[in-house]
Amino acid sequence: MKKQLLSFRDFLKTGSLGPIRPDMTMAEIVEVLGTPEHADPDYWTFGKLEISFDIEPPHQMNWFQIEEAGYLKGQSETLTDCFALSLDGLSGKTKPSEFLGAGLWLPDQAKVFYATSGHDIGMNICAGLIQIHFHVATDFIGDQDTEAYLGASSTSQSMREIDSRAVLDSIYSYPSPKTEEVPGAFNWKLLSGSQYLALASGR
Repeated sequence: MKKQLLSFRDFLKTGSLGPIRPDMTMAEIVEVLGTPEHADPDYWTFGKLEISFDIEPPHQMNWFQIEEAGYLKGQSETLTDCFALSLDGLSGKTKPSEFLGAGLWLPDQAKVFYATSGHDIGMNICAGLIQIHFHVATDFIGDQDTEAYLGASSTSQSMREIDSRAVLDSIYSYPSPKTEEVPGAFNWKLLSGSQYLALASGR
């Protein structure tokens, strides 16, 4: 069966992945995607696509995500039995500054949250219905405490170092805009998309 080709850029702009919208119910997802590969009562998987539903009828979607988005590569990537994703020049290696500079959103429509996450650094780009999650390993700071590193470095220096090392993790789409901090972190910091781009480029 020939897969329908969907646009990665359109997904990042709108939060909809072709016919898959984050406001759909479980029954509506069955009509589009058929039977899931794995189905818990409130969590379904279809290849690289994972969907969380409300446990109560009509089982409204909480969110869907492209899991392990850091492995996306080439011109297109298979997502499910039905759909492939045209990467439109983007990939799992795309850095936060490259997403922010790709013309997907208005400069200050996107917000960047970052915080220490365990011994490392977590970062989210929140834009409209989309959240893009990154992980930054902090081997480059040696034995220095991660929180101390963020406090001691200039924001411009730390953003340049973080941006070059950020690894794409997963991409979520929500039924309504989410502008929330890095999950599990309490010391989060916030930058607008334009602020982040200026800092990461050293301006």
